[in-house]
Amino acid sequence: MNFCDAHFHLIPSQKALGERLSAPFKACAAAHFVDEFAAQEARVRQLNSTVIVGLDPTILCSKDSRVKRGNDNGSPRLLQSFGLHPQEPLLENLPFLEGLLQEKRIAAIGECGLDFFTPEFSANREAQEKAFAAQLELAARYKVPALVHARKAVQEIFAAAGALKKVPAVVFHSFAGTPADARSLMAKGINAYFSFGKPLMNGAKKAIACVRSLDMERILLETDAPYQTLKGETATSPAEIADVYQAAFEIRNAGSPFEARPSFMDFAASVEKNFDKAFCLNQ
Repeated sequence: MNFCDAHFHLIPSQKALGERLSAPFKACAAAHFVDEFAAQEARVRQLNSTVIVGLDPTILCSKDSRVKRGNDNGSPRLLQSFGLHPQEPLLENLPFLEGLLQEKRIAAIGECGLDFFTPEFSANREAQEKAFAAQLELAARYKVPALVHARKAVQEIFAAAGALKKVPAVVFHSFAGTPADARSLMAKGINAYFSFGKPLMNGAKKAIACVRSLDMERILLETDAPYQTLKGETATSPAEIADVYQAAFEIRNAGSPFEARPSFMDFAASVEKNFDKAFCLNQ
């Protein structure tokens, strides 16, 4: 079993992450600036070269663990994405993004998307829309998934369905819509996955409803570390993916007879299968 984090930020999370990764951990790390990606790529290469064995699966770093070289299953535990974030849609970075795709240095594009949550973000609408459209076109052309960030942009996301359905897989990061919204996106032909994080632990009604009622085959989990926090917190650690899993498992099975519930291991295996499909790891 692996804990799979569909979206987090490696470089800002380095202090919380520690020097090593435990074997039962897979994730997609996102960068949004050229220098950030260079630092991320170096750390991903380093971290993917070491597997720690003998760890509790809820721990992502330890000074006392036995270390061996190489990956236990032959595939990278940390994937990489790069995207023009809608809050800072740096169109001048599009050639850099395409270069990464040409050189097969990233597994996904993102975060990309639209964010009209504040007047400040909305003022960049034209640049956001250009960046989003360009990135979806690149995702379709290079056959890689896209991680979509969308806030206060439901109508615009539905308007982009024609482009989204050409992308091999679309991961809606920290999905804030309803179960009906999610099903409508899939009905438009989008190969959509819906990712949820710590808001599940904070009573987020829409996210909880989605985890409870969407097809299990469409659910992913994430930390968005270090940014997505609960009240009173200053940062989120990638290690908290275990807490997100536990919350999602309890939500998914609330009210079910004990004998009808899947085991936690079966639940985690289903999420990992979704992760592998979304990020095209089985191809």
